[in-house]
Amino acid sequence: MSEGRGLSYNHPGMTSENPERPGNPEEWLAALGETATFFTRLPFNFSGAPRFRLAERLPTLPVLGLAIGLAAGIDLAIAHWLGAGPILAAFVGLLTALVISGALHEDGLADTADALGPSGASIERRLEILRDSRIGTFGALALIFSVGVRVAALSQLAARDVGIALLSLVAAHVLSRAAIAWPIGALAPARSDGLGAGTGQPATHDVGITLAIGGGIALLMLLGVSPMSAVLAPAAVFAVAWGVVPLARERFGGYTGDVLGATQQLAEIAALLVVAMCVGWR
Repeated sequence: MSEGRGLSYNHPGMTSENPERPGNPEEWLAALGETATFFTRLPFNFSGAPRFRLAERLPTLPVLGLAIGLAAGIDLAIAHWLGAGPILAAFVGLLTALVISGALHEDGLADTADALGPSGASIERRLEILRDSRIGTFGALALIFSVGVRVAALSQLAARDVGIALLSLVAAHVLSRAAIAWPIGALAPARSDGLGAGTGQPATHDVGITLAIGGGIALLMLLGVSPMSAVLAPAAVFAVAWGVVPLARERFGGYTGDVLGATQQLAEIAALLVVAMCVGWR
């Protein structure tokens, strides 16, 4: 998620004057469509202002993660079936997710890393850096680390079994998108415009439902991979989300779209690392 590099995510309709929340299956399906339109580059042809603010459709985040993870995992498996080695197949799976999301969260990670880099900078200065379209040293290193660690973990899993890699990738996408709910629920927006300002304040039970959906789906995916990973991967991801909250409060005065994007990236990395290590211990 990002508010920089020429990307604008201050959706019309995501305003504090729209308190409506999905109340039936049809409305939740519409909310999922809005979430998919907002967080992917796929041509869903959703037109008009969103009916629901992000805070009111948080439980759709892990469901979208399930779809993205499945697409990425299937492409990884197809590449492996066509003869690609574990590393190349891992790159294909990662590339699929990047294309679907438009590298939205990677952009947020880079911006956040650049803003956290300078020591002693004020909150105002860090928020300025978040909106700078240029990528700095810290942002570049963060992207290299993010891509490198995920490919390394996925390739290790694919080398053991491509099915394990597929299930792990799905779990990582589900968990990492559920993790976004934590800072949204625990923090206020850092500024009065941009993605954060239009997100709204979620109900506590919606944050809990979102985390429960993400953890539940991941548990089902990972039980067949490694019972230890089914427990430790969600725990690691939620620990990352918990750790983001005091850091974002201290350095930015709240959350922004970039901070949420960085949360997703760190959570995805944590999930894949834990699963890869747990499978390696078996």
